[in-house]
Amino acid sequence: MHIGRAVAAGTAVSIAFALGACGGKASDTPAATATRSTAAASPTPSAEPKTVDAAKAAAQREFDLYAAGDWAGAWDLWTKAGKAAFSRSDYSRLHTECKTLTGLTFEITNARLENDTTAVVAYKRSIAAGTANMMYEDGGWRYQPDASSMADYAKGVDKLIADSKQEGRCGD
Repeated sequence: MHIGRAVAAGTAVSIAFALGACGGKASDTPAATATRSTAAASPTPSAEPKTVDAAKAAAQREFDLYAAGDWAGAWDLWTKAGKAAFSRSDYSRLHTECKTLTGLTFEITNARLENDTTAVVAYKRSIAAGTANMMYEDGGWRYQPDASSMADYAKGVDKLIADSKQEGRCGD
């Protein structure tokens, strides 16, 4: 999300959950150990469906993380192109140093599939509204930063933070 629009819109999303696994102790026989090792070594990936509902759900996850101030978690849901344009640590630093507003949630109001790899989602937050592109990559829907954000990211984090502060786009 673009820093200017994000701050002006009062960007915020829900908290990310970390999942952990624990379980009872299985038999320590060689057969049981081999079975556990084989099962752990070959997880079955489950691809998200290429549907408008799946794209909307992925967008909601992205925006929820963003609204909660989980910048790293939100960045993790980006496309490869987005990640190549701006690092996870730079994205977190940008929003931390510019004090992006958190707490106001986004609502996905509409969505459409452009084709089998691109969805456009409409969202609103408080009095602001906009659209975002979700791209289908590696079996899942990913957030694609818009062209304006990508141009900003190309400046580098130091210049982007300095420009944002100078233009009054950073919160206090």
